[in-house]
Amino acid sequence: MTTSVDALLAFLRASVTPFHATRELVGALETHGFEPLPAFDELREGQGYYTTRNDSGLVAFRVGSGPVEAGIRLVGAHTDSPNLSVKPQPVKVRQGTAQLAVDVYGGALLNPW
Repeated sequence: MTTSVDALLAFLRASVTPFHATRELVGALETHGFEPLPAFDELREGQGYYTTRNDSGLVAFRVGSGPVEAGIRLVGAHTDSPNLSVKPQPVKVRQGTAQLAVDVYGGALLNPW
């Protein structure tokens, strides 16, 4: 049985760059019935769509059935920056828990964390 942790690790192994991550996510969306975005006048109620840009950006959504005034749900993320790189001596053990030491590069906003 594949656990969510196994699935996450498989995704991370396959997503070594933002381009790989976008490709993996497109595959997962298509597995769940999402289609490439057609012209907006062709959108079907209940259908999921996606579009990519520069092979590293991805937007996906599902067309709802109610009026926009009833509200929307929106989630956003990006794969391009910042990125994490594994440090040369990556394994750290603190308080009995193994951790992976990484460096952040690409303009991380660390204050919100």
